[in-house]
Amino acid sequence: MRRILKPELRIATPPALIDRGSVAVIGLEAIRDKAGPRWERMRAAIHSHLEALLRQKLGPSDYYARIDDLSFLVSLPTASADEAQILCLRVAHELHQCLLGQCDMGKLRVARAVRLDGDELSCERLQGPILRRLAAAAGLRVVDDHDAGGDPPCGERFQPPIDASMTQNPLFVPVWDVQNEAITTYRCVPVVETASFGMPVPQKTAKAELSTLLSRMSYALRMLSSDLEAGRKYLVSFPISYDLLGSPVARMEITALCRSLPAAIRPYLQFEIGELPYGVPQSRLTEFVSLLRPFCRGVTAYLPARIPSYAAYQGTGLNAIGLSLSAGILANTEMGSEVFKLATAAQKLHLKAFLLDVPNVEMLLSAQKLNVYAVSGSIIGAPQEKPDGVKRVALESIAARELQPAA
Repeated sequence: MRRILKPELRIATPPALIDRGSVAVIGLEAIRDKAGPRWERMRAAIHSHLEALLRQKLGPSDYYARIDDLSFLVSLPTASADEAQILCLRVAHELHQCLLGQCDMGKLRVARAVRLDGDELSCERLQGPILRRLAAAAGLRVVDDHDAGGDPPCGERFQPPIDASMTQNPLFVPVWDVQNEAITTYRCVPVVETASFGMPVPQKTAKAELSTLLSRMSYALRMLSSDLEAGRKYLVSFPISYDLLGSPVARMEITALCRSLPAAIRPYLQFEIGELPYGVPQSRLTEFVSLLRPFCRGVTAYLPARIPSYAAYQGTGLNAIGLSLSAGILANTEMGSEVFKLATAAQKLHLKAFLLDVPNVEMLLSAQKLNVYAVSGSIIGAPQEKPDGVKRVALESIAARELQPAA
């Protein structure tokens, strides 16, 4: 493998670093081949995605630059050969997983720079036993063309480990599909969040929040896999906070769990990005959506109340935007106008709209008229220990239940 370097890039590749093995090249050939005719249109976005990953993982003394459309140079002056190559493998692996859905050993392109002659950089691609050793050291499970690997068969049950520290199982909040008048989705939430689904949870460390998320995901995924095997189908939605997704460690752990999922289970998953700040950067939100979307049916966002503009949510890859009508967030007099603003904005952005914590049938009927596609709340159903599967619930029965006198 040879690459022609611009003069300014030669400064980042001194002979001492090359000899030590601390200069590497990440190639995009597999992604280009998969994109086919779409490559020209997607190229800039793919470059931006790779650059974002490199910025997250490189240190202050490290350097990266694009050599050409298909390769990026990475120079790590303070890293050993193994450390540099492992870091580049992790970056390339994450990029391939996000864009292609799996990482094929035969197509991963990471190379070690071995010599610089004038403007020509000679590289040796990491492959065979060397690649396997480095991938194992990086904690990566890379699918090989020659292995019997790949996605597990559709009928295979997903069996992730369950965190023994999880003292309480999560609960499942039923979500009602307005158009079809059926409960089709269950939000998997920690027990502490069920008293008021839209209210912020008490402050906790990122490590504790990540541990809780991974535990409830593993628990729900095991249950979903078992139910699908028995013929019971439904969607599971996992709320994840925006701040947690801002942590590179959290993103790595979440995608590692998602990568272990059988392909057959992904259409039954949904991710919901919540606790978004006012003035959320559009590029940052797009990055998070792109990270999650390969592993699920769709990604939604639960927005803060009273936002002045919805422009930041346009073109991010979201399937839907939503709002909580919890009394602790919105006063009764505000609910109607906020739902109208949300539904109108969703229609303009060609997105769906959903509502959490709908308090009464009057608000439910209003949401129906505004083409809100899904709602949850006490009038739909209380949090439960396990999903009941898809079941029809007519609007008349919801209204009748609300009118029944308390026991």
